[in-house]
Amino acid sequence: MTQITHLEPISGLAWSVFRGERMEVMHALGREHADAIHAFRSLPGGSWEAQVRRADTVAAERLDAVIASTRALLPVESQELAWIAEDAGIAERDMWARNLRGDLGRDGTGCSDIAFTTGAGVVMGHNEDGDGELREHIRVVTLDIDGDPAVTAVWYPGMLPSNAFVTTTAGLAFGMDHVPVVAPQTDGAGRHFVARHAQRQPTGEAARAALSHVPCAGGFAFDVADAAGRADLIENAAGHVASETGRYCHTNHLRLLDGTIEGLAVSDDDEWLGESRTRLGVLRRLGTPTSAVGVFDALRTPGVLGRSEDLWTYVTTVVDTAADEILLQGSGSPWRGRWSAFARGERVQL
Repeated sequence: MTQITHLEPISGLAWSVFRGERMEVMHALGREHADAIHAFRSLPGGSWEAQVRRADTVAAERLDAVIASTRALLPVESQELAWIAEDAGIAERDMWARNLRGDLGRDGTGCSDIAFTTGAGVVMGHNEDGDGELREHIRVVTLDIDGDPAVTAVWYPGMLPSNAFVTTTAGLAFGMDHVPVVAPQTDGAGRHFVARHAQRQPTGEAARAALSHVPCAGGFAFDVADAAGRADLIENAAGHVASETGRYCHTNHLRLLDGTIEGLAVSDDDEWLGESRTRLGVLRRLGTPTSAVGVFDALRTPGVLGRSEDLWTYVTTVVDTAADEILLQGSGSPWRGRWSAFARGERVQL
């Protein structure tokens, strides 16, 4: 039997906690948030509707290929999506179209990350950016599934919880930045499913291996903070993978992989490539933060913080693993809490 708890919101974000066996938790997630998922799916002229149209027409062949490959490579995560769709009352193909939004070709931009190691741990911050239409729909969910580390995720209703900021009781925190892929690798896995697979791992070593060895059909830059004292940036795009460890910042263009190679290259005058480079330039001009508060302030700086209908920062989150603290701001006032408790699905404010 799944235990469901609705916690007091944090910084304007509703928070639901689900504890139990995998199948029951995923069914419950879809059932409890069916209204929110339907509201997102039915937005007039919204991005989900546009993605379904694309998946049913010009991208239909790619969609079918990536669905088949994802099911073969990551059957557990694929089944989780099916269970959510079933109890939300959404056609499973529509759910796949939404969740493969960056795996069918060039699509969107958004998100900024900063990370560095200290003598005792890692500080990592993430801005979750997207279309302004969704700013009232974003929330937080915790999945405490038997046999997995508990996972607390910033969540878009209808998505597999995995694609934004995520932290786990394995001492890990993840930020995912969209990177453009013009020609997806159709025998790879959907990038959200690769993320979810990594976030279920019991150690940082296992999570980094998952992000490096399972090819994404589309592209993500995965930012990983490990309480063991590592900060990793892993770019996984259309089957190409590169990584670095240490101190870095990242926005929405490839920094480690060669973004000019076939399949990854976008035009140098691409609007969103220019926007991403400009945002990264603002972060670099701010200098290197030396604290969690410094990272938080940098991510909330004009020119980094998204405040347009095309690019809106829903949530800023910063984790300091050594201090066991999390800073978070959604639509409300900043919230500061105990990171380990947050990952468990417990609201402990500092």
